[in-house]
Amino acid sequence: MKKHFLYFISLITLLIFVESCSTTAQLYDDKNRAYTGLLRDSTFTVLKQYLTNTTNLKLKDTIIIKYNYNNETCWNILDQKEDSYIMSFVTGYKARVQRVLAARQNVSVFNFREPGNKLNKNIKWDNSIIIDSSKQLFNLLFKERCICGSSIIALPDKRFIFLRSDSHTDVLNLTQKQIEEILNKKSKRSRTL
Repeated sequence: MKKHFLYFISLITLLIFVESCSTTAQLYDDKNRAYTGLLRDSTFTVLKQYLTNTTNLKLKDTIIIKYNYNNETCWNILDQKEDSYIMSFVTGYKARVQRVLAARQNVSVFNFREPGNKLNKNIKWDNSIIIDSSKQLFNLLFKERCICGSSIIALPDKRFIFLRSDSHTDVLNLTQKQIEEILNKKSKRSRTL
């Protein structure tokens, strides 16, 4: 019974997300939204040091980061709703991250944002989002601004998948099999960071 209730709440939260924000299809077609590549040794070392120093957490094998930008307009429609309605998004997202962490023991999940005060309420009110006050993470991986933020999944072998305009943090939904399929595709969009 409890499992069905949690599934129902997750489904309702997902439907609310879909209803309340701009679609990423307006910004990138499926071919250009994601790219893969390899992190340089120096980039990977700096990334791990930054995350460890900023969060005081021990990193797991796989690192997932969602990065939100100042001056985004992704959630402007949601900002017009009641505060309690907006807070349901904040708590729903936190619960989703906890479910991912419970199900995937070798994954570290982080949510960062660029410094500034021009943020949608669901970003501003989420106290679990870490402010990248030095903009070191921004300069390292997230310089290419996108509406709705971007996400990266970095594997222990330094391969990565980058999703631009990841409004719903779709990177959290990728299974091991999907990750390998994406990484194994020969792509002209492969990059070294």
